[in-house]
Amino acid sequence: MCSPGPRFPHFRVLSSPHTILTAGLFVRLLLLGASGMFGSDAAAVFREAGYEVLGADLPEVDITRPSSLADFLDAHPCDLVLNAAAYTNVDGAEDHREEAFRINAFGAEVVARACRDRNLALAHISTDYVFPGAREAGYVPSDPPGPPVNAYGASKLAGEEAIRAVLPEDRLLICRTQWLYGRHGKNFVDTIRGLAASRASLSVVNDQWGVPTHTAELARQIARLLTLGARGVAHTVGGGGPITWFTFAREIVALAGLPCEVLPCSSEAFPRPAKRPRHAWLRSGVPADAGPWKDSLLSYLRESGS
Repeated sequence: MCSPGPRFPHFRVLSSPHTILTAGLFVRLLLLGASGMFGSDAAAVFREAGYEVLGADLPEVDITRPSSLADFLDAHPCDLVLNAAAYTNVDGAEDHREEAFRINAFGAEVVARACRDRNLALAHISTDYVFPGAREAGYVPSDPPGPPVNAYGASKLAGEEAIRAVLPEDRLLICRTQWLYGRHGKNFVDTIRGLAASRASLSVVNDQWGVPTHTAELARQIARLLTLGARGVAHTVGGGGPITWFTFAREIVALAGLPCEVLPCSSEAFPRPAKRPRHAWLRSGVPADAGPWKDSLLSYLRESGS
């Protein structure tokens, strides 16, 4: 388990000559992890925001192989790298800790070094799991992270620390998010909707707090922050909250028009290989104009046919 890292500053908007991302400036962005749930939805959002987007993912680019990323960057010059490549199987990380750290920690460091060597800015996606979740009031970006309660969180915190050790603050923006869902990957919304369609009732944990975040909403917030020239650490999550998984599930079922009854239960009723933080909800406090999570959920359900 990682020990608490250095105190991370809240994001700030810089006006130094090194800040290349300013309003109205056309920027070429390399999106790593472009085939993932976030990356699949993010490209269109960034293009609408005025960015030229180049996507890359396995097997074309492997962030754990420095030569793979270096060769790609040298062949495809860009101004900014957005790293969404990650090992995201929270439960799987308990038995595959080495792989999680290889991708989320060493891979993040490889990306940071490649950006440093080419004088590129880096935006990196992280998670609420870098916090232990012991604070009922939630966490703001200036709160020191750690110690995480599971291997996945430890690997993501190690990644944050690695890139901050490599890049100066004026070249880096860490965007922590939580409870992410989108059209191109397994997610809580689709799971609940599928179960509710075939069951009379569902029990969902009611003692873990967070804020649901749609992939497109996350991309929109990151694009907004980058355009402002923000650097440091930001919490990029849906608006509103915090809520529990039970509240989220109940709203999914209601908006989908399903007759299933959603019942609250404790985390102990559904033991998982990886412990989950109870109160790791992320408070943003950033000028990213976060849309209410209910509105994002409704839009998602309409787009997917519910």
